[in-house]
Amino acid sequence: MKTPKRREAMALHLRWGSLVVSGLLSACAPTPSVVRALPELPAEFARDLAVARTAPVLMTKPAAVAAAPTPRPAGTPVPLALAKACNATLEGYVLFPITVCHPPNDLYGSLDLSAAAQRASVARGTAVPPAQYFKLSSHPQVTVGFPWFCTVRSGPWYGHVEGRQFCNANPNVRSFTAEIVGAPEPVVVVWAGTLDDVPPPLRLVSISQTDEVCVCCSGFTCPNGNCVLDPKQCDAMPPALK
Repeated sequence: MKTPKRREAMALHLRWGSLVVSGLLSACAPTPSVVRALPELPAEFARDLAVARTAPVLMTKPAAVAAAPTPRPAGTPVPLALAKACNATLEGYVLFPITVCHPPNDLYGSLDLSAAAQRASVARGTAVPPAQYFKLSSHPQVTVGFPWFCTVRSGPWYGHVEGRQFCNANPNVRSFTAEIVGAPEPVVVVWAGTLDDVPPPLRLVSISQTDEVCVCCSGFTCPNGNCVLDPKQCDAMPPALK
């Protein structure tokens, strides 16, 4: 015969067991239908995903690195340009698709994408692409059967762009670095060439130069700050330029 204390202990054990089982079932609950019904994140958005350093998400991190301008071979005629290299700073607004994927959590059940779908239908055909929503099922960070929820937004974002010239290189070729602010962390895009050579899908919508700092490559600086290949060129300049 079970004593009252034994029955109480068994009842307590059953209650704790039911709580543990309930917690496990909650943790392993199926993904909400609103996420399951989403299309899979396209490869064009998934290929540059990486773990963010300051947030528990996967986000766009382009891996491409711009090649530095090729130096002129020895003996190549010097281009008709002043012997200086400049670093131009540009600021403004850009368009660039930034993907952010969130791991499964309790807030999945509160997602309501119906209003977002209506806004997207209105925004189609405009200059700024509407936000898009996807699931991510195949990735080293994703557990099979538990897809991540992803958003793709194109901006407009604030963009800070720097274009550097190099001494002894083609002055018309710069090394550009664009820092795009608008995600958990800045997204960086780099390229070499001119401002018009910006690689897609980056688009410079409204951007202008705010500063430019130059250094003399030859080491000869005229009294007016102009850089020359030979100090005698300062004397050869018109009086208004000296």
